[in-house]
Amino acid sequence: CKHTPSSSVPLSMASAPALIYAFLIAVYVPPVSVSAQEQHERAPVRLLASFGLKLQLSCISARQSSIRTVQWLQKTNSMEHWEEIAELSVPVGKERFQVLDDGSLVILSIGVEDEGLFKCRAEKNSTEDLSVTSVLVYKSPSEPVLKESYLTFTAGAFSEIGTCISDNGHPVSNITWYKDGKEVVANGNETQVKVHIIKNQNTQLYTTESTLYYTLTKNDVSVQFECLVLSPSQGGCKVQRSRSIQVDVHYAIESVVIEADPPDKLIDEGESITLKCRADTNPPPIEYLWEKDGKQLGTSDQYTIQALSKRDEGGYQCTVFDFNFNQRSALKEIRVQARENNNAVDGVGRGFSIFTAESHSKDGHGGLRTLNQAGKVIGVIVTLSLVVFFICVAYYISHHQQKKEKKPLEDFEEATAMDPEKAPPSAAKLEGEEQ
Repeated sequence: CKHTPSSSVPLSMASAPALIYAFLIAVYVPPVSVSAQEQHERAPVRLLASFGLKLQLSCISARQSSIRTVQWLQKTNSMEHWEEIAELSVPVGKERFQVLDDGSLVILSIGVEDEGLFKCRAEKNSTEDLSVTSVLVYKSPSEPVLKESYLTFTAGAFSEIGTCISDNGHPVSNITWYKDGKEVVANGNETQVKVHIIKNQNTQLYTTESTLYYTLTKNDVSVQFECLVLSPSQGGCKVQRSRSIQVDVHYAIESVVIEADPPDKLIDEGESITLKCRADTNPPPIEYLWEKDGKQLGTSDQYTIQALSKRDEGGYQCTVFDFNFNQRSALKEIRVQARENNNAVDGVGRGFSIFTAESHSKDGHGGLRTLNQAGKVIGVIVTLSLVVFFICVAYYISHHQQKKEKKPLEDFEEATAMDPEKAPPSAAKLEGEEQ
């Protein structure tokens, strides 16, 4: 917050006009008629004045009662020579300046144009005392305004992040950028800061605009930028903080993976599992597609299988789509263990296991690297068991039907055996009747 005037007068030059004047008198006027006037110049005093307020400057030399004349002169940054602005009891047409009885100069409303040097000249007898005051004018700018340039950004692109505006300040404000609380340092390549300064010709105040250019990466998703404005004040430095802006960084799909819930846990046949499709991209994919062995299953970001059975075995894949690109995950294979077999498959235990078969083909699709031999054997056994079961059922139904057809004839023979009259005539009896 240190500020140095753009131009100042060295102390050794402060008395130059008087010395030259004395030199001319010594040359052109007889020395007997004029006596040289002794000068005493005091060390300069520095003051920091607030823009628009009243300022009083003391003339130390004028405090002595024997002082005859007090004169105030001014030399601002825009002046080449000293200019008289006020004199004790003698108005000089400067309404903003007043000289008090004690010789002090009052500036009713100090402005930027008053920044510079003020000289008090006090004469007594043959001695002239000079006291110089250096006045620096400051004005704290209004609260900084941070304007974002875009709503979204692309990773890897050199982008304009935003502009920090510090309005109506003096001197020029110092603006610093921060990302997530850490200072952003411009390096001229992927990080640049451009400053534009506008000066109000009426008030002489400055508006400072600082624009940040930055190359964002995928790791900068949701980072926050802000700017800090430093300006001088009566007590030192004044710090003003802008609001924060959060950037949204877009990048294409980099990878797609399938996560299982529960992960790689043995589960009995008949229980459920949820497969989740995770894509490393921003924004999130606009569409998902689940497939099993080439057959489409669903279009959400996750797929749940209820009551697992042998028919759920196979390779599962998820494909994600964004606006201009799509990418497919590696295969996730599910192997199911039937409930009837309590022994472990490959010595692991009951349930099913899930494992990923990474694809090494160029198109990322590939095939399964592991065949479920145990599942095939179990499927053959189950199929043979069902065939035997149906054969037994068919035999039972056929045998039961034959028994039903023989039973009425047996009942009839049994009834005729009990009643001789109802029995059919025998062959011997028929022959006797004929005779």
